[in-house]
Amino acid sequence: MRTRKQGIGRRIAAGAGMLALALGAAACTGGEDEPPESPRASTSPQDAPGPAPAEESTPAASDGGGQAAGSPFSDEQLEAASQRFVEGLQLLDDQDWDAACALVLDPTTRTAPEGERLQECADGVEPALASYSELLVPGRFDVIDTSMVEATDNGDGTVSLSLLGEPVDIPMVQGDDQEWYFSLPF
Repeated sequence: MRTRKQGIGRRIAAGAGMLALALGAAACTGGEDEPPESPRASTSPQDAPGPAPAEESTPAASDGGGQAAGSPFSDEQLEAASQRFVEGLQLLDDQDWDAACALVLDPTTRTAPEGERLQECADGVEPALASYSELLVPGRFDVIDTSMVEATDNGDGTVSLSLLGEPVDIPMVQGDDQEWYFSLPF
């Protein structure tokens, strides 16, 4: 049970970091309040998957066939990952914990968590994000759209995201149902 709680804690900490980044982006794009300074979600360098600086500055080339060069994911799939990320942010600002947790891949089913696994996540999100509660108001992230998000294939079945050029320390993966999910330790 303690290991399961620690996994949930890591997952929620990563979500809080994503939330802090999104609050900053909302402020930069017309959000009303300036977010408080917050530590990044990653606690160590190995926890921070992300492209090398050279990769960040060079957009992926297209082969003309709808796929980024060297990527098994099509441009449409990468766009869908970006859209799913934006959807996740909007669920967080609506404080819809169950729906937000349904966007986290359950590695045992390779789809959305259900039942007890979903409830564990949802029960842990609210207390973990309590310090942001006054900033989490419905519609806060409505100013964020997919044009502000870049999804990049990591070449290992995961996709890295960046929001307004800032890396998001949570990769995404496609589930067995072909939907995009946040890949967080369960």
